[in-house]
Amino acid sequence: MHALRAEVESAVQDVELAREEEVEDDRRNIEAGDRTLLVIEDDIVFARILLGLVREKGFKGLVALRGDTGLAMARQYRPDAITLDIGLPVIDGWNLLDRLKHDGRTRHIPVHIISASEEERSRGLKLGALAVLQKPVTREALGEALGRVKGFIERPVKNLLVVEDDARQRESIVHLIGNGDVKTTAVGSGHEALSALSEKYFDCVVLDLGLPDMTGLQLIDAMKAQGQTPPIIVYTGQALTEEQE
Repeated sequence: MHALRAEVESAVQDVELAREEEVEDDRRNIEAGDRTLLVIEDDIVFARILLGLVREKGFKGLVALRGDTGLAMARQYRPDAITLDIGLPVIDGWNLLDRLKHDGRTRHIPVHIISASEEERSRGLKLGALAVLQKPVTREALGEALGRVKGFIERPVKNLLVVEDDARQRESIVHLIGNGDVKTTAVGSGHEALSALSEKYFDCVVLDLGLPDMTGLQLIDAMKAQGQTPPIIVYTGQALTEEQE
C-alpha cells in the first residue's frame, strides 16, 4: 500500500513538473542587468496572461505553477518582484509568503498578491505583501498593478511618513531611521499627514494614535477615503482595545 501510494504521488509530481514546461518563460534568457518578475500561479491560462503583461512592463518573466517550485525559484533567481496566487498546490500562498518573508535571501522582494478575497486582504498586508489585488481582475487593473510594482522597484529612495505630535519623539524616530535610502517626512497632526499624502507617494507610514486634531484611527479612515493605503505601523504607548486592534 505504501509503495503504491509513493508511486502515485511520484506520478502526480511528474505531471505537475511537466506542466511547468507548458509555460515558456524567460529563465533561459536572463542576462546581467535584466529586471525579473516571478509569477507564482497555478492557473496556466492566467499565468500566461500575466507573463505577457510582465514582459510588456519590461521585465523578464519567470513562472512557477506550484508553491514549492515558486519558493525554490525565488531562492535561486532572486527576482526583483513576485506576483503570488493563494490557492497553490503543495505549498499554499499564505505559507509561501510567510516563508519568503522569514528568509534573509528573499524577504526584501516585494510580493503582490493576485488572489485573496477582500476579507483576506489585511492578512496579506500583515504578512508583508506589498499589495493585494482581488480576482476576478481586468487586464487594465493587472497592468496598473505591475506598473506600481515597477515604480516601487525603480525608486532608489523610499519615502516614509512619520505622524507624531511630540516633537522630541518625531526627532528620535527620524534619527533612528536615518535619511539614507529612506527619505523621512515628519508631521505633527492628522491634517498635515493628509496634506503630505496628497502631494506625493509614501511607501510606509509610522503613526501615533494620539494626535491633536483627530485620532489615529480617524486618520487611517481618512487615508482610505483619499485612496491612500500604504502599509501603516502604529507606534504608540497607549494600550489598544480589542476594537482598536
